[in-house]
Amino acid sequence: MLTGRARLAAAAAILIPAVIYLGMDSERRPVQVKQEPNPAYQQADYYIVNGQIRDFDNTGLLKQQLSSTQLEHQPALQQTVVTNPEMQIFNTHQPNRRVSSHKGIISDNNDEVTLEGEVLFQDNGDASIATTLRTESLTILPQQSMARTDDRVVISNSSGTTSSVGMTIDTDSGILNLLSDVTGVYHVN
Repeated sequence: MLTGRARLAAAAAILIPAVIYLGMDSERRPVQVKQEPNPAYQQADYYIVNGQIRDFDNTGLLKQQLSSTQLEHQPALQQTVVTNPEMQIFNTHQPNRRVSSHKGIISDNNDEVTLEGEVLFQDNGDASIATTLRTESLTILPQQSMARTDDRVVISNSSGTTSSVGMTIDTDSGILNLLSDVTGVYHVN
């Protein structure tokens, strides 16, 4: 019969190699999942959900309003990324205009706004009389009062439809230049 010390030594001699073997066996160890960091959250210094931003002119009148389901400021890239942006533009000399898309990027100095994914521009709040412009991407240059795209554009209202590839528009005057492959259908009443 073994004494208490001998039993302990025998148990240690059997268990220690078994524990070391199991610890070195990578097939039996559970795979450790390393969660990759989300780069969007690392780049953002603030994040807004279902936000509204309003911009007023020198006289205190509302100039524009941006609504978005998600807004994330990225200081390293000097931009704000917005999801499902909808912007209303107010002008005392023209009807209110509305532009929306799936995604947008606004530069920190507000010199460029890029909209992507089903961009819709309406020149009037009343959809029944509005002219709508549809495209996949639109770059707005607010300081130059200009918007442009190289993508296909479809412009429609109650009297017809015009399409082209590429366009520029002076956002103050509303003058639109269609760049190429222009076609149109006019509905005679």
